[in-house]
Amino acid sequence: MKREFLKELGLEKDVIDKIMDENGNDIESARRSEADKFSTERDTLTTKANDLQGQLDARDADIKDLQGKLTAAQTDAGKLTEATQQLNSLQAKYDTERQEWTQKQAQQAYEFAVKQKANELKFSSTAARKDFVREAINAQLKMDGDTLLGYNDFVDKYKAGDPGAFVAEPVKPDDGNGAGESSGAGAPPTIVLPKNNPKPADTGTFGFHFNGVRPAPKE
Repeated sequence: MKREFLKELGLEKDVIDKIMDENGNDIESARRSEADKFSTERDTLTTKANDLQGQLDARDADIKDLQGKLTAAQTDAGKLTEATQQLNSLQAKYDTERQEWTQKQAQQAYEFAVKQKANELKFSSTAARKDFVREAINAQLKMDGDTLLGYNDFVDKYKAGDPGAFVAEPVKPDDGNGAGESSGAGAPPTIVLPKNNPKPADTGTFGFHFNGVRPAPKE
């Protein structure tokens, strides 16, 4: 929600301030709720990862057992062939599951990193935040450890394309020294008056007298 929109509705400043404060509280509450949700999701993913790791450990044990059987069957051609086939089949299944597990782990880590980074931004609504997270996940940015490479550039482009998705930064009021909104190019120059009023007989830098303006003589 934008302050300019409320102004266009003809609302008083006090009413606008209350609406903006309440909207900010709603957004902050939603962010806390999302943070709690992410914590729960993280714990769930950790549990799943541990379960998958346990399955992989079991596969390792099975392969090791088959390798032992293969060694013991060296003197029996029939058992040797059967054990070899079992080992190859199990190894292929093991490799497929490990690859799928690695890919899932990488994707889950990426999505979690995107959601964590999104918590650092101030969105205008919960829907705007969900849209941003979805687009960031679809962008499939590369990761270096826990760092999302190119994330800042993505945010800048997203803000340029949809500025209304974010809470507008408050404009600092002018402090009288040109430090506020009117400072910079186009700001009126500061005029410094002399500390002492010149006497009528004095002359300025350019040789002018300060005798005042006398009325023109009557014709």
